[in-house]
Amino acid sequence: MILSFELPFALIPLLKFTSSKTKMGIYANSTMISAVTWVIGFLIMAINIYYLASSFIKILLHGHRKLVASIFLGILGFLGMAVYLAGIAYLVCRRNKEATNLVALTSENPNICNESGNAEVYGLPREDIASMQLPQRRSNADDL
Repeated sequence: MILSFELPFALIPLLKFTSSKTKMGIYANSTMISAVTWVIGFLIMAINIYYLASSFIKILLHGHRKLVASIFLGILGFLGMAVYLAGIAYLVCRRNKEATNLVALTSENPNICNESGNAEVYGLPREDIASMQLPQRRSNADDL
């Protein structure tokens, strides 16, 4: 149940980030892929929200509490669900305003891009494990 609650807060930013031209530049998902992933994401989130709400209602209706306690728990629970849904709506409606460094790898910089506008990332200077200086292994003769 906890994972059902947390899923939209991980899935929505992921879908927005990978679909955003502002953030991803030329690497953003196409419109078709974005539409399919959003539909699948909303279906999964709708199933999880239904599961959360039906579990809460089942606890309220079939729990062995007094009527007053069930009413107060219902009010608090449904207010919590409203805040939860408002948080999800905020994530969906929030605009991406800041560009990332990936946008610099688009056709704005002619030194990095080839004729087709694709970034030649492999031509950029980089530091990785292959170029690291490894410590020298000491032999037994050095210990003497």
